[in-house]
Amino acid sequence: MSSESNPIYRITYEAFSKFSNSLNRCRAFDEIEECFTVNLKYLFNYHVFRASYFRNATYVHLDSTLGNTCIHVAGKPGYLEYEKLLLQSNVPKKWDDLGQLELPLSFTNIADEQTELWGWNFVDEDRRIVVSLLSGNRKKFSLRDINFLKLVADNLETKLLELCLIKELDEKNNIISRIIEDQKEVIKNRTLEIENKNKTLLEISVLNAHNVREPLSRIIGLVNLLDDDEEEELVKQVIPLIRISSNDLDVALKNVINYTTKDLSDLKA
Repeated sequence: MSSESNPIYRITYEAFSKFSNSLNRCRAFDEIEECFTVNLKYLFNYHVFRASYFRNATYVHLDSTLGNTCIHVAGKPGYLEYEKLLLQSNVPKKWDDLGQLELPLSFTNIADEQTELWGWNFVDEDRRIVVSLLSGNRKKFSLRDINFLKLVADNLETKLLELCLIKELDEKNNIISRIIEDQKEVIKNRTLEIENKNKTLLEISVLNAHNVREPLSRIIGLVNLLDDDEEEELVKQVIPLIRISSNDLDVALKNVINYTTKDLSDLKA
């Protein structure tokens, strides 16, 4: 009898289809936790199921026991000691004697005899996922269950890749948003600076128009009087006025020079 015609196989496959559909609908890590807590127990026997995923400096660790699943996302590896061995060897491994392994309490607090630890390292280009499973006499994992475990690992890896890409995209969007906000602030400050410089240039222009132009106009008018009438008496009257206007023009020019020298220096700053 083929495995496909085996009722247990068919039931397990239906359970996997339900798991796969549920996982496909997940849009956040907490939804994956709920999916594994509810569905994984129907696919194969285990006390603890663990998956450690890596991609682009992002590490995701999923720990699932019967009744609870927890996902931890970090920027550091956080691998267990036996996972490091799997990463080094790149071959599946099964431990029957767990006494020599450093294991967390979730593994060692299992009330079962002859517990055994299974481990696999699946690599795909720039990402990898290490999957491990703790079973025992009461929750026996067998070789025939490996096919479904690989399907679970493949579906989980695909979903974690999707969420990590979304996370990376959000981070890049946040960086772009911060750059845009910074540029807005820079533009605002530069606009204010330009407005202040334009205001200073306008003040310099007004200063030239009024303070300098007025005594200069008087001088031009007095000189024109001399051109029209060169009588000695008129010359005696006009020359002092020209001198006064010249002094006024000199003072005005000095004020303009002092004012513009300071403000033009500020404009270059």
